[in-house]
Amino acid sequence: MSNMQDEPNTNPNANANPPSGSAPMHFVKRSDLARDEQSWTDRGNTAAQAGDYEAAAEAFVQAVEASPENARARYNLALAQQYLGDVETAIAGYRRAIDLDPQLIDAYINLGNLYGELGLYEESLETFQQAIELDPENDELYLSVGDAYRTQNLYQDAIQAYRQTLMLNPENASASNNLLDVRERVNDQWRRVMDQERRIDEDPTDPARYAELSSIYLDMRRYDDALSTANQILTLDPEGRVGYDTLAAIYEQMGERDQAAEIYRQIVTIDPEDAEAWEHLGTWRSLQGNNEEAIEAYNRSIQLDPQRVSTRFSIAETYLEMERYDEALAIYQGLVENADRGELQLDDLAAAYAGLAETYNSLGRYEEAIQIAQKLLERSDEDPEGYYQLATAYDALGRYDEAIENYQNAIESDPLNADYYNDLADTLREVKRYDEALDIVQQAISMDPSMILAYETMAQIYEATGRSDEAAQAMSQANALRSVSE
Repeated sequence: MSNMQDEPNTNPNANANPPSGSAPMHFVKRSDLARDEQSWTDRGNTAAQAGDYEAAAEAFVQAVEASPENARARYNLALAQQYLGDVETAIAGYRRAIDLDPQLIDAYINLGNLYGELGLYEESLETFQQAIELDPENDELYLSVGDAYRTQNLYQDAIQAYRQTLMLNPENASASNNLLDVRERVNDQWRRVMDQERRIDEDPTDPARYAELSSIYLDMRRYDDALSTANQILTLDPEGRVGYDTLAAIYEQMGERDQAAEIYRQIVTIDPEDAEAWEHLGTWRSLQGNNEEAIEAYNRSIQLDPQRVSTRFSIAETYLEMERYDEALAIYQGLVENADRGELQLDDLAAAYAGLAETYNSLGRYEEAIQIAQKLLERSDEDPEGYYQLATAYDALGRYDEAIENYQNAIESDPLNADYYNDLADTLREVKRYDEALDIVQQAISMDPSMILAYETMAQIYEATGRSDEAAQAMSQANALRSVSE
């Protein structure tokens, strides 16, 4: 733990080593805080210095309640939660702190590292890049970017980031060491390529050897080389599966929806009895927005393998999206029956009950939704979707206190779900708890800045409190986002 300071120190070298490999972590206080907030902040800092992070978190909660718009109070609370290992709640806190103070560099650093710990690498890199725009001379930010790329095996990008780190600070030992490590990894990849090329030379007619080479290129993110090698397989064996399976793997990793869907269409033409391939085709048709063909593909997969659980979930979710609730209901009821017979894994069991509860809510059968959600929570007592579906049903029945309690439970179990925050805010608005509603909907927007519904909820809150100009501004943001999405 670092010494407390009047202003946050963005120099990472001035801080004690943080937990779990995170960026510099330190609590901050400011003399211009509101009196109550300052008192709670002082208590939190004292507890943190003593290593009592639970007491620190409790104090910082009070500081946030005293001044909800103060970014540093939010930052302190998130930092205490990070020390306690409550990673997802800390992420939500850092995002809200950044929303309140977009210049708070330390929040970006800790947030980016926490995303990396959860494997959310795209979010991690985006966060670090935002911080670099604010502080382009910060060598530790480039180091963090390099580490994020290295974790994803994006070695050329990592090399560039480590070079930039050393340009800014030639004495950065971590960058030097990590750069050497990446160089060795790149060399090892090329050794694997050369070894596989020699294996191909020994038997140039074996498609499997080309497939292994393509897989190595795929690990290296050398997509052009991987595609070229896959096409060589098709030249050798145009009617075989190996080349198409190789292309499917490449396009899936690239996220190319149209190409992946087309390849799986060709695969099921070659092998129409492959239930897994039909399921993949359904998935990519769904991602294309072609739900009717997705349903056809999923149905074919189920016909071939009626016990294929993943396909049954996929078709039920598609039916829900298409508002074909009765068909979704039949699928989920069957899955719940499997769960009751002990035929599903724990995660699948929870998903089956949550899906059935959601379907009952969609059909307006709220009492049945409550029963199913309660059964889910009896089996998995911290399941966020169980709480959320329970809250949704109570909300629709006008049982607002119970709805609010269960929305809060859902958020506690899954602090990164923006929908939970928005729906809680909307219910708080219904019961005229406007200040709380506004704070919660702002949290929803900080979690998902593209969430149209959240801006609409915010507009309703502002309108209800007579803040017409701010309501109009929120609706303008919602309409702008809707225009972009369309």
